[in-house]
Amino acid sequence: MTTAALLLVLASAFCHSGWNFLLKRSDHKASFMASSAGIGAVIFLVPAVVVTAYEGIGWLGLAMCFVTAALHGVYGLSLSRGYNIGDLSLVYPISRGSALAFIPILAVILLGESISSLAWAGIAFVLAGVYCINLDPHALRDLLAPLRALGGPTGRAALLTGVLIATYSLWDKRALDEVSPITLNQFAMVGHVLVLSPVLLADRGRNVIGEWRWNWRLILLSGFLTPMAYLLVLAALTTSEVAYIAPTREIGIVFGTVLGAVILHEAYGAMRIAASALIVGGVFLLAIAP
Repeated sequence: MTTAALLLVLASAFCHSGWNFLLKRSDHKASFMASSAGIGAVIFLVPAVVVTAYEGIGWLGLAMCFVTAALHGVYGLSLSRGYNIGDLSLVYPISRGSALAFIPILAVILLGESISSLAWAGIAFVLAGVYCINLDPHALRDLLAPLRALGGPTGRAALLTGVLIATYSLWDKRALDEVSPITLNQFAMVGHVLVLSPVLLADRGRNVIGEWRWNWRLILLSGFLTPMAYLLVLAALTTSEVAYIAPTREIGIVFGTVLGAVILHEAYGAMRIAASALIVGGVFLLAIAP
């Protein structure tokens, strides 16, 4: 992985875990996320229009952007549901980690990417860290507990989110052949707003009004962090393989776990932070892999 790609992904992971933390702290997750995406779409509207007008966009690129919008919108809906019923330090690792299990293999099969032995070792470290982060420290003999946890409501919601992450990551890597990162990111933000809108209108907008009344500062902050996090990833994808970028991005799991354990006082903080060391080690191997 190139140094530029590594720096972009690390910055993205920081932004991503930040807006996930803010989303978890909100009262009505779907309303908060739709509002944040709307703010993000407004912030980057002019740059996206200028870049798209300058570079142009064909029918294929436009069609791929619409699919991107749909995928990101459904992802936002699934993530919001996960945070409604589960801890940040549990939902975040499962959703990001399950995506990691799919992306490298599919990238080799579908995109023809090649992965070095050192990179595979790094991916294995990250996967091990994601798995251990879900272990109950009081029942270490039950090593299959994280797998069974996937059968519960929180696990299923997080796993679905992970499948969507893997899907949009591979799709967007291909879409970058047709459109610029800032154009694709703009469609992703608009997709969040459009897909979540029916949920917001179900109560005549009362939850949206409540979120803006009590959390408007956090919405504005998240409105910057949300699009910036993915824009940085898209920029990194233009310089390196998605099979390297996606696992490295999981350093955000460490940030999210620390935020959930230290600030939100979620359970098993020590175990989850210790398991994060494996993820950091895996990211290091990916960073130096050819």
